[in-house]
Amino acid sequence: MSRNPDAVDPSESPRHLLGASLRQWRLRRGRSLEDVGVELHLDLSWLARCERGKGSPSADVVKRLDATYGADGTLIALHALIETAKPKSGVVAGSANVLDPGDMNEARRQLLLGATGVGVSALLPGLEQLRTIVDKQLGGPDLDTWEEIAWGHAHGIFARPLAQVIRDLSMDLLTLQRTLPAVPGREVSGWLRVNARLTLFLAYALGSAGHARESMHWWISARRTATQTGDPEFVAAAHALEAIQALYERRPLTVVLSRVKTALDLTADQPGRAAVSALGSRAHALALMGDHAGARSSLAEQAEAFMKLPDSVTGNSRSVEGWPVLRLLHSRSLVLTLMDDLSAPAAQQEALDAYPRGHERQVAQIRLHQAASAVRKGDVDDGLQHAVTIMESLDSGRMTQFVMHIAHVVADAAPTGQKAQRAVNDYRAHLALSASKEGE
Repeated sequence: MSRNPDAVDPSESPRHLLGASLRQWRLRRGRSLEDVGVELHLDLSWLARCERGKGSPSADVVKRLDATYGADGTLIALHALIETAKPKSGVVAGSANVLDPGDMNEARRQLLLGATGVGVSALLPGLEQLRTIVDKQLGGPDLDTWEEIAWGHAHGIFARPLAQVIRDLSMDLLTLQRTLPAVPGREVSGWLRVNARLTLFLAYALGSAGHARESMHWWISARRTATQTGDPEFVAAAHALEAIQALYERRPLTVVLSRVKTALDLTADQPGRAAVSALGSRAHALALMGDHAGARSSLAEQAEAFMKLPDSVTGNSRSVEGWPVLRLLHSRSLVLTLMDDLSAPAAQQEALDAYPRGHERQVAQIRLHQAASAVRKGDVDDGLQHAVTIMESLDSGRMTQFVMHIAHVVADAAPTGQKAQRAVNDYRAHLALSASKEGE
């Protein structure tokens, strides 16, 4: 399926000029982002960001791209010119910031305390204090660096243990708050966007880890920081992502549909990733409400909106900010499973066949869809045992709130006359034990 890439205005900034040039040379050679990424061992989504002027490729990467495209040094020269024109940051001789003795003493105290512990993790609080002091001397990371930090967290949510993600996000968000008050007014929009992204990621990570109460409060902050950006698509994305988590946290469906409506209203003129996500949540909610016709209609709208997404979004399967076809198939499998639709088994198998290696959590969820279908058809014992086997195959880092929610759906699928069977009760006890272990 062919989609138009995101537009980039080369006059917006030197970085956008370089991005437009990178894209022009790639298209001139008839190369796709996927081909170049595989050949040069570059992340596809990061390469797309560079072409949109959102990322800063190193001199080495530009040199390799120049050679691949046969640009005869044009891209290298442009990158060097842009780097030369950048304002230099850091410490100027004779003008270093005066260090706060209190900060120095606190850092020393934290490092000494950490030295009495076991392993590097005990030193982390002290190291964070020390980094703060170093940043005061250097002036702190610039906006480009913070955008790369946010990009890393967007990918880390799916790739790393959630406890680590939450810890690192919290520390980075705290550090960012120290920087924001000193940002010049002309640069504030980019910083507000980074602040909103990190806040949104933290709300999402907390919800994924099963901390529903904390997540709910952080979503309030995420919506507010998104509003500060003045970007309707970003505000819509915050509402759409919260709607998904609200479903898995079993919050009132009125809340879910309210977030969905806001997201769709904000993107009515130009549907994007947020609209596709919101339509999936609406289909999910309507299926739970028994409105099967409405759920099918929402799935159809979602598929239509998906076809309009750019490759930079649909080709990004490793980031919370991407929306690949895998998610479309996953959404369809879940909704049809909830409705006990005749096409559910085919949708489940299609989703399973689409997932490559490295998506163990998502694959487990689809297999739980299959277990729920089996239980609903009366094969209670085998279906529940299949669900237990699936969950036991996952390591603790992938046992998220999303998995636990679908695991409960399996038990709820038992026919009315069999919901009190010993097998069902034992299964629910197993889920409760799993949940308590995750909370320890």
